[in-house]
Amino acid sequence: MKKIQNMLCAAMAVTAMAQSANAVTVNATYINKTGTEIRGVFGSYSNPTIYIDRRACGESSLSAFACGPYTISVGTSFLQGAESNYGNYAAKAILGHEWGHTIQFTRNIRQPAPYMELQADCAGGSFIRYAVDTLRYANFLTTAVNTARAYAGGDHGTPAQRDYYTRWGYTNGITKCLSSLPRV
Repeated sequence: MKKIQNMLCAAMAVTAMAQSANAVTVNATYINKTGTEIRGVFGSYSNPTIYIDRRACGESSLSAFACGPYTISVGTSFLQGAESNYGNYAAKAILGHEWGHTIQFTRNIRQPAPYMELQADCAGGSFIRYAVDTLRYANFLTTAVNTARAYAGGDHGTPAQRDYYTRWGYTNGITKCLSSLPRV
């Protein structure tokens, strides 16, 4: 039994190293390109500026944060960590989620916790569908779900909820995310 556990740990470590070695490099060019891609599907809902490595929302650490209809603040090292830990295009999924928050601000949407976050997950899922179908990216829904699950807790909902709403947005689209979000 111990030998099998050691083999599994070794295989997981090799997989993690390979994934990390193949991770997309997240820099300003990557982030700005992703913003342009998201504008292609969400631009009519909101059109924020993405501030890179500047703590534009007054946050204490560089992560990913939307603080109004016109501002998304992201840290490249935070997004790179997500890419390295969860797979290619994790940063795109995170940016799609944050853009979902700017749509909420623009439309003055107020939901009880955790549904503000889950609605943003739904928006992120709908962006992934657009990226796959229109922009011809390889499907990164699993990467997005794993990323969302990893950052679950508190106001962000449970891992299972984050999984469900990301997939629901992928299947149903942004209009349904905004008009008929289910309660699960």
